[in-house]
Amino acid sequence: MPRTLREKLEQVERDIKLYVEFDRAEKDRFNREVYLWTAEDRIEWQETQSDIAQRLQELLEERDTLRGQLGL
Repeated sequence: MPRTLREKLEQVERDIKLYVEFDRAEKDRFNREVYLWTAEDRIEWQETQSDIAQRLQELLEERDTLRGQLGL
């Protein structure tokens, strides 16, 4: 079902907010627990951080495109 540009923008903005909140929670968890982690745990965490950063970048670009299409 096609959505309007406004609805797509609202969804992207919600997704950005969720990713930022998740990233913040993961960083807090890292600060609390890092001394208990194995090297493998740390590598996995770094990969997760990289994935989050990449997805956030994609969402921010999509938001900018949608805003441009809406003339915002």
